[in-house]
Amino acid sequence: METDKPDELKLVGKLISNSLIHLELYENSKYNLFMAAVCNQPEGTIYFATTTSLLCLFLENKIKLEDLLERCPSFFVEIVSQNKPTLYSLKDSTIELKEGDKTIKQLTTDDPIEIW
Repeated sequence: METDKPDELKLVGKLISNSLIHLELYENSKYNLFMAAVCNQPEGTIYFATTTSLLCLFLENKIKLEDLLERCPSFFVEIVSQNKPTLYSLKDSTIELKEGDKTIKQLTTDDPIEIW
C-alpha cells in the first residue's frame, strides 16, 4: 500500500473527536484507508495507512491506537506540522501518538462512536 499526500485524501469520517483525542479516517482514490491522529513526538498530525481488518480490531477494542500504527502496512508515515509535511520511516523513527496507549473504549469514555 502506498502512502498518499494528506491533501489528496478524502475524509471518510471522524472516528473520535473529544477532549482526549481527534481521530479521522481517510481514503485515497484507490480506496486504501488512512488514519489521521495527533502525534506528540514529533509534534503534529500523523497520517498512516491501515487496513479494514486492523481498523476492525481497533474498533472492537482488541488493540490499542499505538498497535494500529505499529501494524501499519506501509514503512512510511507522514507528519504534518505547521503546514509542512515530513515523511518518516517507521523502522528508523520513534513516534509517540497522543493517547496511543489506549483502546477505543478508553478513548471514547461515554461518547458513542459512529461505525459504518
